[in-house]
Amino acid sequence: MQKNNYFFCAFPTFLYLYPPKQLFMKKTRQTMLVLAAAVMTLFSCEKEQFDQNLYNELVDYQFLIDNVDKEHDWCLTQSDTVTILTSNYDIYAVQVLTYNPFLTDNAEIAAEGVCYQNKQNTGYEATLAYTLPVVQEQAYIAAKHRDGSYMGVVYFPVGTDTVDLDIEVMQTTGTFVEPTQQTFTYLFEEGFPLPGDFDFNDLVLRVSKSATNLSYQVDLKVTVDAVGAERSYAAALHLAGIKYDDVESVEILEGEPMDVGYPLRRMTIDSDKTLLKSRNGEAVINLFESGHYVMNHQLNEVGSIQLLDYNTTKVVKEGTSDIVPTVSRTYRISFKNRDVSRNLTFDQIDPFLIQDYNGGLWEIHTYRYKFDEVLKSVFNGKTEFYNNHISWGIVIPKGDFRYPVEGMSLGTYNSKTGETFGPYTRFADWMKDHTQNQDWYKWIAYSQLLY
Repeated sequence: MQKNNYFFCAFPTFLYLYPPKQLFMKKTRQTMLVLAAAVMTLFSCEKEQFDQNLYNELVDYQFLIDNVDKEHDWCLTQSDTVTILTSNYDIYAVQVLTYNPFLTDNAEIAAEGVCYQNKQNTGYEATLAYTLPVVQEQAYIAAKHRDGSYMGVVYFPVGTDTVDLDIEVMQTTGTFVEPTQQTFTYLFEEGFPLPGDFDFNDLVLRVSKSATNLSYQVDLKVTVDAVGAERSYAAALHLAGIKYDDVESVEILEGEPMDVGYPLRRMTIDSDKTLLKSRNGEAVINLFESGHYVMNHQLNEVGSIQLLDYNTTKVVKEGTSDIVPTVSRTYRISFKNRDVSRNLTFDQIDPFLIQDYNGGLWEIHTYRYKFDEVLKSVFNGKTEFYNNHISWGIVIPKGDFRYPVEGMSLGTYNSKTGETFGPYTRFADWMKDHTQNQDWYKWIAYSQLLY
């Protein structure tokens, strides 16, 4: 949850001052930030000053991990394409699987599509785009019969251009467990560009992607697991690289949006349409106007959104936190071209927050899209001010990832003592070297610090 009250002026430039480092110790943070805000608000935006070094120093300090890799890209995924060939008429569809469903019960469908006759009329083929964890070196192709049953699977090294099912020997025996849809977890910290407590539970989303029986459609199931933010925000999902004009329609299969019945004026995303057009003409799915309202369709006694922490504390505290069911919606996207639907990968799925700060609406993205201004614009060409190595959003290629409880960082590292702490101590190791511990999210050090 973001507790900051720093004073920022809107762009093009602004004044930024803050107290000495020692004032920002975690235990005394609230008191010192109030003092800092009081000092900063004495200054005028008209002075148009910005100290890049001071800003970066503050962000680094609040992040609670010393010596973060300056080349860090926060990327835990890789995307590629593979073309599957076959002369077998009975193979109607193929899938890219994360694991072998004859050997394990946790295989997920990373991509799927129908086989069509090739241009030479000598057989059938399908080209599938997929996203996997960056550490994964192998995957599987599954062949499906026209009756819907699985015919077998073959192994292939990630990065392989072509897999010929006429040549490869398919595994057809073993205890088969039906694969599930691949799901990624998206974690966000509110307040960008201000540094927060970096517990990354201000919004927790689970997103799964699946094909339908029609080759030009894709279903995106979006689940809001947690809202741990102090201030309200809206959210949308940007389909990076997908033009608005390439989308025929977006249908909510449940029939109504997450924030159905939202009783206030929509000030952040000023439209209740599901499909929106980005500033550069790309497709955007409107998720909700208020994350807090999604979790609890109630207003407080003065008619405002009830700003509690939802699903970030293990104990309910009246007036502060609550434990509620998650909220899901499935968005069926119909494209005008089947090639567009087949080529959509998780690396193009860009959910983001929109939150007001000091008269501007700021978008909060994962690091890959950190400086994208999809619906709103506040940077005014000054993105270099925030071109540091810290992110306010992170993509975890794991659908059941356990996120931190309120106020707990993913992991910390103190260079003076050499100590690491937090639920994911390998997270700190990954932050120090982005080429190492790229599967840190699989290793829990202190489960009691996780929701």
